[in-house]
Amino acid sequence: MNSGGGERTEIKADTTIIPVRNDLVTMTDKIYDSILRMVTESPEENGVLTERYLISRFGSSKAPVREALIRLCNERILKSIPRFGYVVLRLGGQDVIDIIQFRLINELGAAKEYMRKVTEKDLEPLEAYLVNLQKNTFDDVWDIWDENIKFHTMLISLARNDLLVRNLTCGMRTLRRYYAQYYSKEQYRNQFVFNPRPHCSIFESLKEKDYGRFLERLGEDIKDGGRICKITMN
Repeated sequence: MNSGGGERTEIKADTTIIPVRNDLVTMTDKIYDSILRMVTESPEENGVLTERYLISRFGSSKAPVREALIRLCNERILKSIPRFGYVVLRLGGQDVIDIIQFRLINELGAAKEYMRKVTEKDLEPLEAYLVNLQKNTFDDVWDIWDENIKFHTMLISLARNDLLVRNLTCGMRTLRRYYAQYYSKEQYRNQFVFNPRPHCSIFESLKEKDYGRFLERLGEDIKDGGRICKITMN
């Protein structure tokens, strides 16, 4: 997705706000989610978004649209060009490689710190989450990646370091966008399958204090994110 230039063109999309599963989310959250999906899955690469267009599209006031746009700019998904609009920042394979390296360093490094310190009580929320997760099915890449983000952030939170959690969340949201961009293509749409087993295996190794297997499985799960990157860069 390229930064726009020249004549102003607006990204086309349907007029429906994409539903978010959490009923308690705000209008800003819904608009943020809809814009994110729109700029990720839109086949038009040079579109320019304007506040006026988005306010009309969502039938909302200016404040939630502006707040959503600020969040998207802070996450380097959009770039604001004064008196012009908002353009989509390109996301490429090197970005994915950098994030995976970042994850390996931080998640494995944190794991080595907390794995021998956690208690059974510390692991109870994660275990309960995984038990419930296996009762559900998801067929949307965005929903599947939301669960992926939740598992890894719950895991790294065992290190009791909020900065690690925030940075990992940011990096994994970028990966979510890359995957959604790839799997929104018609020929790949049905290839991304929900499978909680790898995460359950990581947890089981940690709970059983098999630390070598735990680190190995966690590393393999993180590196699996490079699979799509290799396909798209070839």
